[in-house]
Amino acid sequence: MRGKATLALMEQLVMVMVFALAAALCVQAFAASNRMSETAAARDRAVQLAQSAAEIMKSRGRDMAQAQSAAMDRLGGQLSQGVWYVLYDRDWNEVSDDGSKDAVYRLEALPDSDAGQPKAEIRVSVEDGETLTSLPVAWQEVDNHA
Repeated sequence: MRGKATLALMEQLVMVMVFALAAALCVQAFAASNRMSETAAARDRAVQLAQSAAEIMKSRGRDMAQAQSAAMDRLGGQLSQGVWYVLYDRDWNEVSDDGSKDAVYRLEALPDSDAGQPKAEIRVSVEDGETLTSLPVAWQEVDNHA
């Protein structure tokens, strides 16, 4: 009788260990899917902001300075050494430079030095330097007085 009780106890212990292992794997899978979802949402928002910045710069600016000024009027941010940038917190709310410790994302328009036509690279990156999206943009200067 004692042998059967020990065997039943060992069988239950093995079943509990298998269940615990399966539960641990499920928790890991849920955590990984949550990280992937957050990364995808951040990339989607980054692409949306980069496209908005590119469209504003193309539609409002004849030259790089005018394009950056138009983008700054619409999306905020600052100009530093010829680069327009906006800092965002984790919830994509704009953060000022003095609150840069709260900044998680950075949208920037890097002017291209090509003298032909106005060009820029719109880049959105994470605080650790990982680029979420990069969008080249170019437009032609139009003379409306002709």
